[in-house]
Amino acid sequence: MLVSLNWLKKYVNINNTFSAEEVAAKLKASTVEVERVDYQGKNLEGIVVGEILEIMKHPHADKLSIAKVEVGEEKPRQIIFGQMVQMQVGFKVPVALAPTILPGGKEIKKTIMRGEISEGMLCLDQEMGLLKEGASIHFFGKEVQNGTPIVEALDLDDYIFEIDNKSLSHRPDLWGHYGIAREVSVLFNRDLNEYEIKAAKEIKKLGNREIKLDVAVEDQELCPRFMGVVISGVKVGESPEWMKRALLAVGLRPINNIVDITNYVMLDLGKPMHVFDKSKVASKNLKDTKLTVRKAKEGERLTALDGKIYDLDNSILVVADMEKPLALAGMIGGEESGVTSNTTDIVFETAIWDAAYIRKTSNKLGLRTDAALRFEKSLDPNLCELSLQKAIELTLEMCPEAKVASKIVDKKHFTLPVGPITIDLATFKKKLGVEIPEKEILRILEKLGFDVRAKRDVLSLKIPTWRATKDVAIAEDVVEEVARIFGYENIPSALPFFSITPPESNKLRLLERKIKNILSSELGYSEVYNYAFVSEMQINKLGDDVSKYIELDNPLSKEKPFLRRNLLPNLLDNLASNIERFPEVKIFEVGKVFTMEETGARVKANSDDLLPHQDVWLTALFGSKKEVAPFWQARRVVENIMTALGVAWKPAPLDKVLPWEHPSRLALFSVHEVVVGTVHELHPETAMRYGLDIRVGVIRINLDKLCEILNKYPVNKVYQALPIYPETERDLAFLVDKKVTHADVESFLQGADKLLEKWELFDVYDGKNIGNGKKSMAYHLIYAHPEHTLTTEEVDKAQAKVARILQQKLNAEIRK
Repeated sequence: MLVSLNWLKKYVNINNTFSAEEVAAKLKASTVEVERVDYQGKNLEGIVVGEILEIMKHPHADKLSIAKVEVGEEKPRQIIFGQMVQMQVGFKVPVALAPTILPGGKEIKKTIMRGEISEGMLCLDQEMGLLKEGASIHFFGKEVQNGTPIVEALDLDDYIFEIDNKSLSHRPDLWGHYGIAREVSVLFNRDLNEYEIKAAKEIKKLGNREIKLDVAVEDQELCPRFMGVVISGVKVGESPEWMKRALLAVGLRPINNIVDITNYVMLDLGKPMHVFDKSKVASKNLKDTKLTVRKAKEGERLTALDGKIYDLDNSILVVADMEKPLALAGMIGGEESGVTSNTTDIVFETAIWDAAYIRKTSNKLGLRTDAALRFEKSLDPNLCELSLQKAIELTLEMCPEAKVASKIVDKKHFTLPVGPITIDLATFKKKLGVEIPEKEILRILEKLGFDVRAKRDVLSLKIPTWRATKDVAIAEDVVEEVARIFGYENIPSALPFFSITPPESNKLRLLERKIKNILSSELGYSEVYNYAFVSEMQINKLGDDVSKYIELDNPLSKEKPFLRRNLLPNLLDNLASNIERFPEVKIFEVGKVFTMEETGARVKANSDDLLPHQDVWLTALFGSKKEVAPFWQARRVVENIMTALGVAWKPAPLDKVLPWEHPSRLALFSVHEVVVGTVHELHPETAMRYGLDIRVGVIRINLDKLCEILNKYPVNKVYQALPIYPETERDLAFLVDKKVTHADVESFLQGADKLLEKWELFDVYDGKNIGNGKKSMAYHLIYAHPEHTLTTEEVDKAQAKVARILQQKLNAEIRK
């Protein structure tokens, strides 16, 4: 929204006391967001008033003309112009003298156009930065001397504030100059001039009843107030110069005196209004005029003033005559009933429309007009009377032969919550942390329009009507009003006192983050996030028992009413949807699972109701179209995690096999004798139910248990120097009974020879060419000595010793 400083000065006396920048700074600090301040005469130094002495056609261009223009210099300038506006000899218009630069950055310089010299440009208002849209040009009278600077000729010694509309969303009283002037008067402690209607009392009595105006409002909730009046004998023409300048200053193009009056009142008071050509309002006879506020009928259409045709339905409110809609209520008038140069009788309409309806309907129609912007902010219904009186006054002033031809119709059905609000004076200090003198509090509130009554230390305030429409309603709103006018910069700021004791470390969260970093940064796994809900179908595909799952009474989705006991169902869906697109998928998730067998924390501190047990689990999946042994890929993930954590882990004996676990490619692992997780392949039948035709490696770790163990047995990392002498690796494969486990083998490798430092199981095979009840196991064995490089004889001797121990203890048959 654009606001003129000169316009504000009509209502508050700040003439030369404060600069435009000071006014903008005060408004920005307390009231609205002033985005910039522009001097209206900026970059207009090279534009003067010029008189056209002669016009001729350009000899080499059909659409160009050449003018001789007197601009107050020794001789006239030759200026080439196009078909902008019909020019005539004797016209006095704005002329940009070459060389100069216009406000928009356009450079005007002496140039040759089709063989003829042009020494300037005839300027439209838009080119001078006085108008954002449209095209118009100023014509001056003979009293203006040629060569007069345009700033002087148009009285452009004004400053324009551009205010961000979003900062006005909760302040409907600030959508006009008078509302902004009220704020300025309070901020600078200046008196606000009363908004004067010169003949307010007379206007109320003016209607001579020549014409009967009747108004019917069918929906009083959507239209709580509607006022109208008929004025006859108007003469449509140009507005007076002062009004045109005022409108142009804030970017609005003058149209004609009657339409300009409605725009001027809107910009002055912030209250939109509309005017109809009475002759185009269908009625029974010339002396009767009836307007109806009603819902549109299905199939009705309206061609609006913007030239667009709007298809209406029964959700849209219109102002209509006896036959047709005349205007979209609160948004835009119809083209058919608009004022033209032939109009002699008019109907002024000013109303209040429901803010929510206007906002909803303007968005529905894609129609964001100046009127809609204001009505959707909940305007004060009392502005209807003031705006109508002002419009009547201006019409009678500009059209001396005009007269009020009907009584002023007023249909009102509204009440405003104006209070009173009771507030203790101590509340201001309590809320703001600073002592503001009672005298200053009273001054601020009274200047803002509050009716204040003080009794001892308690204030009783009546809210001004322009602040009672969803703006000021409670005591805290009043405190805010005092604070912003007093000045936030005058309220001392201080850091609060608080303990600097660091919060207790959340070790489970730190463990989660560390493991996530290992998986994502080092191992190339991608983290996924799933909802904590599963469907019955997912549970059945997993092979689990639905009765063990907690069912929600009010699930987010009816398709997934159960709380998960396992992260696998959703992760397997993720894997199935991605393995079709990628040759390899590595994903993991960390989240809570919910088990009803165990109880968790209390629902509330003083309640006996307990939540289900909720442990945090890590589950990771490895799937590849090429990998034939995903179990080992999964096992290496566990090794990497445990090594990074500095934790000693080992396989644990199996007690049972879950339905989704492969019966032979499965291992539990423990830390400090506590089972914390599982590494296994997905059961082929489960994979098939999820549409997976690949083998899938699975890692599941209970992070709550692992964290508890790490807290109980802190890891003390011991750093050792890197070995000086090289290691030697040998492979050893042997046949053993199928019941022999890796843990059994490890128990005998431990301490088998002093040169044997570490080992790794890299293959287990129980297929063809292996005897019944037998399996083949193959290990990498690593030998090293801290003081010298091992010889072949030493390694052979150690290897033979290890083989002999396995033969003796496990009845192993060494393979060659």
